[in-house]
Amino acid sequence: MGILAKLFSRKTNKQQPKEVVQVGTEIDRPTQLTRPLSDYVKDVPAWIGEHSGWGYKKEDALIMACENSMEGIHNEYAFAEARSKIEVDEVLNMYYGGFERCGQRLVAGDMNHHYDVITFKVYLFTEEDWNFLKDDFESHNEYKDDKEGRQRHGELRKQRVKYYTSECWIDIDAFYGKK
Repeated sequence: MGILAKLFSRKTNKQQPKEVVQVGTEIDRPTQLTRPLSDYVKDVPAWIGEHSGWGYKKEDALIMACENSMEGIHNEYAFAEARSKIEVDEVLNMYYGGFERCGQRLVAGDMNHHYDVITFKVYLFTEEDWNFLKDDFESHNEYKDDKEGRQRHGELRKQRVKYYTSECWIDIDAFYGKK
């Protein structure tokens, strides 16, 4: 099972927005993905509606084909994180370091469509920084018995991490207002 298939099938806790902590260096969001999702995922999950886009704007929103809000919300995050991983790996050729939801808003669009718009930060590392941090962590036995060393490593990570802010438009008509 590929990385994206695993992401799409995993169970996650309902995420709440976190207080955003400024760490690292902000970079420009990468160029938008233009190839179809099927180029990246062998079997596109059934909850992704036909004619779905990548969700960069309302006009190319991801179309949810879920029947209830719990499943829909879970899948929104799975999709946004998967899209981010593809951007980091395929477009930026860097190492994925994490995904943080910053906010979410409901938008009532034209012709009675409803959209969730998720704003999030994607954290990433250059190959040089990734290898430096990995070597530091492993050479100190993962800081298992060194609380101060673990804190120092965390500071090194914060200094070397890069991030960009993005948003994902998701058409939620299939489950909007349903439990």
